[in-house]
Amino acid sequence: MISKFKFIKKLADIEEYLYEPNGLTILLIKDNSTPVVTTQITYNVGSKHEVSGNTGSTHLLEHLLFKGTPKYNKETQTIASALQNVGARMNATTWYDRTNYYETIPSDFLKLALDIEADRMRNSLLKAEDKAAEMTVVRNEFERGENNPSRLLSKEIWATAYKAHTYHHSTIGWRSDIENAPIEKLREFYNTYYWPNNATLSIIGDFNTANAFELVDKPLLA
Repeated sequence: MISKFKFIKKLADIEEYLYEPNGLTILLIKDNSTPVVTTQITYNVGSKHEVSGNTGSTHLLEHLLFKGTPKYNKETQTIASALQNVGARMNATTWYDRTNYYETIPSDFLKLALDIEADRMRNSLLKAEDKAAEMTVVRNEFERGENNPSRLLSKEIWATAYKAHTYHHSTIGWRSDIENAPIEKLREFYNTYYWPNNATLSIIGDFNTANAFELVDKPLLA
């Protein structure tokens, strides 16, 4: 099993591996001083990968990936409740070049965190009704930015500085694109970029390397 994890390099306390069965990059930073571990999945996709008429897709997907999979959903147990029940702190962020999802949890629950991240990487439901319900939150974020002078100035500076590059549009997207984004386009975006070979898994804190490798080496991540 360990032979599937190719050691790439070490920089200070950071070890980099490649999980060869699916191309997932893994970064390990060990600190066993407290029984807490953070897991993070970073996807190499951000708003720079969007085209005009489809802006805001990455940010919308960030929200929808919390809405559920066949395993974690409103009828069983949601991703949020599964993590909150073990005392996790979690969030996700979107930027021009990347999207990341993370949770900080008691180290005994590393398996749960990896299971959730593996599941929503390829099995997110992406339902139209979930998108419709989440639009209130996303629209609220957009309007907060429009009412914030510094954020509004930053958006205009980027739009002016990058005329022919996709850094031109802000990560949250333009209002008309956000409000009219078809769920089919979001699924297409998801199916293009949310794959192990376009992602980096970071595990930071209190863990055993052999155990972490064993948890990664499961059918769900393969």
